[in-house]
Amino acid sequence: MNTNNKTPITISSQPANQEFLQNWIELSRSAVEHNAAQFKKWLGSKTQITAVIKSNAYGHGLVEMAQLYDQCKDIAALCTINLTEAITIRTHGINKPIFVIGYLDADYNLIVQYDIQIVVYDLDTAHKLNAIGQQHQKRIMVHIKFDTGMSRLGIIKDDLESFIAQIRALPWISIAGIFSHLAQGYDQQRTGDQQDVFDIAIKTALPMHLTNSHGSLTIQESNYHFARIGIGLYGFLEKGTIEHQSELKPVLSLKCRILQVKSVSAGTKIGYDGMFQATSDMTIAIIAIGYHEGLDARLSNCGFVMIHDQLAPIIGRVCMNLTIIDISHIAHCAPGQIVTILGKEDTNSISVRDWSVITKASAYNHLTKLSPLVPKIIIQ
Repeated sequence: MNTNNKTPITISSQPANQEFLQNWIELSRSAVEHNAAQFKKWLGSKTQITAVIKSNAYGHGLVEMAQLYDQCKDIAALCTINLTEAITIRTHGINKPIFVIGYLDADYNLIVQYDIQIVVYDLDTAHKLNAIGQQHQKRIMVHIKFDTGMSRLGIIKDDLESFIAQIRALPWISIAGIFSHLAQGYDQQRTGDQQDVFDIAIKTALPMHLTNSHGSLTIQESNYHFARIGIGLYGFLEKGTIEHQSELKPVLSLKCRILQVKSVSAGTKIGYDGMFQATSDMTIAIIAIGYHEGLDARLSNCGFVMIHDQLAPIIGRVCMNLTIIDISHIAHCAPGQIVTILGKEDTNSISVRDWSVITKASAYNHLTKLSPLVPKIIIQ
């Protein structure tokens, strides 16, 4: 059979027709706008929000969240972890300033081509960037990373003044800001210690940014130029108070469909390794999601999903692409029925915070493990 004339099939995270989707993520535009407005209120009018969308936007979808943030009036700029992420979103129509906060993993010429602001914490890189700027006759905007106590990337306090002077001596480099990262933004003492070190930079007269989602609440009296908000904009404060958490809305919902409904008799072993054995006659459903898509395997035999606003237990082992649930107590279930894995229905909800209680893993851990291949749908 000649296959040369066949049209190739491409795989995309953008759904061609929702009717045929068996699992998908919904992203709420109104939740994004609500959370950004809430952080703007907490931060005050002098501090602008830079949205952190690194690591596939914490599992929400790099391009989709970049587009939502680009359209949100309370978001001033976007942060990525590397240059590849920055180029990806710029080539998808993002117009707001983009700042790489981690490392450069692509051709430095692209920094100029796509107007990206970048981190710098060593002179060798700075000199290479200066040469690129000279080649294109365009200044490259950099933010100096200042290590104020996390002992990760950055210039230490004793070297800061000299480093800034040497960067300022490079004619094709412009310093757009100086920043640091909080190790325990939710802890008043540790954050205060880092802030004391960071405020040494005030005399440089450079734009400054220090706070993250938790730090923006801990250092409310300070008005830095920017706050880099990540997990909070997605609707979560891992270490926040109940009062603060209640002011935010999860942006993401994870859904799938029932593939099959069947009856099993008492004594039937269900799933890999017979992890679950029916103690009575049961009705079960097989749903189109597994640990590959992001349903944590640690929820095997102990997690829940939602159907018709009722909780349905996960029974047996979560498989790579399929999971089995107990629907004995839920009427009107059939193939094609929508199942909520994460999200809210009428009176019930399941969030990654609920998963964290069971698994002892963080919300960051669960969100960033959602597969980038799961289609994304933006809803109001």
